[in-house]
Amino acid sequence: MLETLSIENFAVAKKLSINFSKGLTAITGETGAGKSIAIDALSLILGGKTNAKFVRDGAKSCLICATFNISDSPKAKSYLCEKELLDNEDDNSCIIRRTITADGKSKAFINDINVNLTTLKELSPTLLSIHGQNESQLILVPENQLDYIDAYGELTSYSDEISQLFNLYKDKRSKLINLSNIHKNNKATHELEKYHIEELEELSPSEGDYSNVEAEHDKLNHAKTLLEKSSFLVNLLNDDSEGLKFGINEAIKKMSDITRIDKELNPLLSNLNTALINIEDTISELNSYISNIEINPERIEELSNRMSLYKDLSNKHNTNENDLHNVLNTLKESYASFEDDDKEILELKNEVEEIKVKFNQKAEELTQKRLEVIPAFASKIQEMLKTLSMPDAVFTIEHKSLDHATNQGKDEVIFKFSANLGLAPDEIKHTASGGEISRIALAILVLTANKISSPSMIFDEIDTGISGQTAATIGKMLRLLGNTSQVITVTHLPQVAASSHNHFEVSKTNIEQETISSITLLDDKGREQEIARLLAGDTISDTAIQNAKELIANQTK
Repeated sequence: MLETLSIENFAVAKKLSINFSKGLTAITGETGAGKSIAIDALSLILGGKTNAKFVRDGAKSCLICATFNISDSPKAKSYLCEKELLDNEDDNSCIIRRTITADGKSKAFINDINVNLTTLKELSPTLLSIHGQNESQLILVPENQLDYIDAYGELTSYSDEISQLFNLYKDKRSKLINLSNIHKNNKATHELEKYHIEELEELSPSEGDYSNVEAEHDKLNHAKTLLEKSSFLVNLLNDDSEGLKFGINEAIKKMSDITRIDKELNPLLSNLNTALINIEDTISELNSYISNIEINPERIEELSNRMSLYKDLSNKHNTNENDLHNVLNTLKESYASFEDDDKEILELKNEVEEIKVKFNQKAEELTQKRLEVIPAFASKIQEMLKTLSMPDAVFTIEHKSLDHATNQGKDEVIFKFSANLGLAPDEIKHTASGGEISRIALAILVLTANKISSPSMIFDEIDTGISGQTAATIGKMLRLLGNTSQVITVTHLPQVAASSHNHFEVSKTNIEQETISSITLLDDKGREQEIARLLAGDTISDTAIQNAKELIANQTK
């Protein structure tokens, strides 16, 4: 419940502090005194739009602070814990603070943690709901009419699930359409990629392959020259009479003779022996090389063709021959992504169809539950309208099954009303006057208010245009509602004020050329005085006081 509200420099209120209690709280005061200041301030606490005009003239900023006890609001506590705005789960206090500067800028805090307006708006339905004078117009909207039925029948959890399924279906379907369009637009590009992949795979390029092909082609193309020169070198090194091998052998013989005389020349003999070994190894390797030289025109042509293909494809893809394998890998990755899109599209199609089937199933279940609730809801409203001075009122609800899905399911309802005997009920906007619409709206609000998740409810002059016995009935309705919920009402009706458990009076005074609003919790005597004023006007007689006492006794018994 709402425990306290503090206001500084807000509109005509310089400084106000209000402690709220359980039950029905009435706020009254003369016209222009600022009865709705508390409601306007709480609207801002709930995430309402700010305006520089809210800041009191001459002040740099205004401050609004509200304290809620959330011990009986598990949804609020769960949300605050989820957003890490509560110290621990045992904490039952939620303090919301909002400041507005003279240039219209604002900051919001929950338990001293800076938050954005989205957070305030998400939290607010779990704490407080405000029903204003324009509420009567909301009952004319078919979507709202369905919400009232769901609230009365305690079907909100079902309708929430339907809404989630509908939004999920929309999101998935939108993603499917976008992906399908992109896939369709890119199909020609990917078909070309597939052709290029097949063309490159026929070549099968790999890292270093072109360099190897080029080297082999160069070798085969000069095979005859290599054979001639290698054979000449073998003969030069190995000739029996004139070759290097023969000459070194002769040198070794002469050096051996010399070393027998002078041992210091042994290293030179060793060098000659090493040279002979190296020449013999060279001759052996040259002979092996010669034996492997191949004159193969067919292989040369094959390599030439492959090199030509490398050059053609590298020109086509604007790269060099040694990088074609990277081009192929990139194309394969891109095409694999395209194929993955195919899989994702198929998976999305299956998901969308599954959600659609589940939605239709849940929507049908909700339709049946609504059809069970509608007669009782209509009967109860009609019964309440009779107590609101409309004895001949007929209230019915027409149900229509839709052939398309909405975020509320596949149902539409139309509230119909007739105030006079012999007239068939029709849509409220065609048959009800402004005052009748207000009473219908009030009946619906009272009937559904304690079904809504908000533990605290505020009614801002929704009883406008109502008087007499009807006003007395409304007062008793709101008091009855206050027995199970915290209800705060701004009213000008003495009957409603007399029904309250707690009564605040808002007054306006001029101090040093400043207009200042103040709010006071009335004791029994003060309450009698204020209700007498509401009954009789500014002149309060003993008779008016007595009437006020009798009214209080009657409305609270």
